[in-house]
Amino acid sequence: MLKKTISLSSVLVCSLAVADDSAEVKALKKGMPQDVATIIGRTVECNSWLGEDTSNKARAEKVNQALQRLQCDVLEKDQASIIKTYQNNYEVKQRIQKAKEIF
Repeated sequence: MLKKTISLSSVLVCSLAVADDSAEVKALKKGMPQDVATIIGRTVECNSWLGEDTSNKARAEKVNQALQRLQCDVLEKDQASIIKTYQNNYEVKQRIQKAKEIF
């Protein structure tokens, strides 16, 4: 059972790392200021974790830990703050919106 849990966790962590480093996400981050690239990455990761199955208690705990680590509960507020900071940069708003649509 432990091997199964470790293997499943490894696969899921690897798949999230791949998701954040996918060509689509890299393209969204390319040329953006660091804070914008970070919010794009958080957006994609939060969306990914929010789509995970939480019917298993151990898995639900793992998902909740990830959501807390990524601060997904304040993500919309952080996105709005970044958009306000770069309010004259349409590209920032567009890329954050596209990141929301991944997953």
